Amino acid sequence: MKRSSIFYWLISLIAVLILVSGPAIAHQDFLEKMGVALPKREKFAPDFNLKNLDGDTIGLKDFKGKTILLNFWATWCQPCKEELPSMQKLYTELAARGVEVVAVSIDRDNHGKVRKYKDQYNLTFPILLDPGQEVRKSYFIMGLPTSYLIGADGHLKGFISGARKWDSPASIQMFSQLLPSGIS
Repeated sequence: MKRSSIFYWLISLIAVLILVSGPAIAHQDFLEKMGVALPKREKFAPDFNLKNLDGDTIGLKDFKGKTILLNFWATWCQPCKEELPSMQKLYTELAARGVEVVAVSIDRDNHGKVRKYKDQYNLTFPILLDPGQEVRKSYFIMGLPTSYLIGADGHLKGFISGARKWDSPASIQMFSQLLPSGIS
């Protein structure tokens, strides 16, 4: 009798572990498909305050509770320009579900050119200006474009070096997995 109850509990435990680990493995698969480098330990994203093209100060805390694609770019960076339209499509598709795209331009005092790209690509997501590159340095950006994924909990979920097709099915699935539970 005792042996059969131990066997029952062991089988139940294995079943629960399989059910619980399945979504975590799927989540990691979507991150790997997009080339996301995962942190060894999740930590809070460095906070910052920057001006947008209208001169308003925007901080990372203004997006609290949202899943964020934080993208660092410059107008002189060709791969950066190529990924802007797909970032806009991602934003259009997922903003209502709690995904925020925040693009940080590291152009030095070239706000006119940044505004030109905003208008040319019909970008509606926030574009922030980091002409002194302090925020770039706090995120240890070495090459462009570089993007960080920030969860709704404010933790860094990973980073991506290089341009991506942000509106691809793999990207949409990745962001869907990063959304807090219950949001679809």
